[in-house]
Amino acid sequence: MKKAYDLKVLGEKLKAKGLEVAEDSLKVLVAETLDWVQESAPLSASTVDDYAAMAIPFMKPKIMEAIDKIDGQVG
Repeated sequence: MKKAYDLKVLGEKLKAKGLEVAEDSLKVLVAETLDWVQESAPLSASTVDDYAAMAIPFMKPKIMEAIDKIDGQVG
């Protein structure tokens, strides 16, 4: 890997394990997971996930933008 958190590399790793991940599926998976974390964090006893949940609104647009580039095209 040449750059940190390269989602294209992650997609290739998953593909090598037999999991074909389409960009559209990954968008749904990541968006729902981030929403789930935000919903779960206030209900858990841990304060660590509270910090993660606070960061999600700032990180989510950048993450979704990166996912959109996995196939080499925007949109």
